[in-house]
Amino acid sequence: MEYVQELKIFENYLAENNMHLTRPRKVILQVFLQTEGHMEIEELFEKTKMVDKNIGRATIYRAMNLLVESGLAQENSLIEDKKCFERVYGRKHHDHLVCTRCKKIEEFHHPMIERFQEKTAKKHQFTLISHHMTLFGVCQNCNCNM
Repeated sequence: MEYVQELKIFENYLAENNMHLTRPRKVILQVFLQTEGHMEIEELFEKTKMVDKNIGRATIYRAMNLLVESGLAQENSLIEDKKCFERVYGRKHHDHLVCTRCKKIEEFHHPMIERFQEKTAKKHQFTLISHHMTLFGVCQNCNCNM
C-alpha cells in the first residue's frame, strides 16, 4: 500500500477508539485512496467488490464514517442528496461547481472568496472553523446541447 501516512493516521484513530484495522477496513481505505475525485458509496462498493467480494455496503458505510471521523475523508451531498466522499488529507481546500444536468463536479479555489468569507466572519464576530461552498448550474457542455 503506497498510502503509508494515511494508513498510519487511520490505524492511530482506530486504536484511540479501541478498534482494529480489519482486512475489510484496509481494503476500503486502499480502494478509496486510489480513486480521484468524488465517489458515491455505490461506486466504492463496485470497486471494492473487485478486490474482496465479501465486503458489503454496510461495512463500507461504517468504514467511510470512520474515515471521515479520522480526517482522511469528507462527506458531501453534492448530487441530488446522494452522499459522496472525497479525500481530504494532504489536499488543499477547494469548493465545488456541480452541473445539475450531467452531474459533473468541478473543484475550484479562489483567494478572493476565501478572504471575503474570513472578512464576513470577523465582521460578525464569528470564529470560522470550516466551510463548504457548492455552486449548482449547467456546465458548458450541457449548455451547448440545449
